[in-house]
Amino acid sequence: MKMTKMTALLLAAAMALTACGSTAAVSSEAAASAAAAPEVNASPEEAAAAPAAADTAVTYPLTVTDQLGREVTIETEPKTLASGYYISTSLLIALGVQDELVGVEAKADKRTIYSLSAPELQSLPSIGTAKEFDLEGCAALTPDLVIVPAKLKDSIPQMEELGLTVLAVKPEDQDKLYGAIDLLAQATNTVARGEALKSAIEDNLLSLREAIGDAEAPTVYMAGNSSVLQTAPPCTRTI
Repeated sequence: MKMTKMTALLLAAAMALTACGSTAAVSSEAAASAAAAPEVNASPEEAAAAPAAADTAVTYPLTVTDQLGREVTIETEPKTLASGYYISTSLLIALGVQDELVGVEAKADKRTIYSLSAPELQSLPSIGTAKEFDLEGCAALTPDLVIVPAKLKDSIPQMEELGLTVLAVKPEDQDKLYGAIDLLAQATNTVARGEALKSAIEDNLLSLREAIGDAEAPTVYMAGNSSVLQTAPPCTRTI
């Protein structure tokens, strides 16, 4: 398995810009910095430990608890996926299952993170947004598994009526981000990759803390893009 610093840094940037209770888009500057980072190949030690990955293989049917507390049974290993949320789409890229995506959230063609890491996603069909989710369009793609933001909780029963298996994610702080990684890694049978991804994020955050050292932290105002004036609270900070 190969993990790139770009993927981990993109997700670390996404987490740093995720407000408690709301989300913000990953900046093009963060994505560009991550893209410039060199690729990290598995070390000899990691290669030697590769056989242990078999111990993390998932058996289906699989019942998981999503981030709305719903118990969801996935009957067989998903071969086609649809993601209605940019963070879950980014996580699926990091888990190495981007080729299984058949539909993604609206405006994917505008996201620098995708053009840098998985440009083929930018031409996939849109399944809408948290405000205007395309139920029929998503069902028409017949995905084996759909991942949506928790904001769409009221629409999930309708999705299930259309025969869709749905997981909701709510990665609004560091712990919940890791919870989302664990959930999606289990669902897609990529548990070892999920553990490697969390380690990569931790390593990058540690490097950033060390680089900052005892420097005085500036006061930052980070605004949302809605019509209501809002900002990210202190709990958004991850370093």
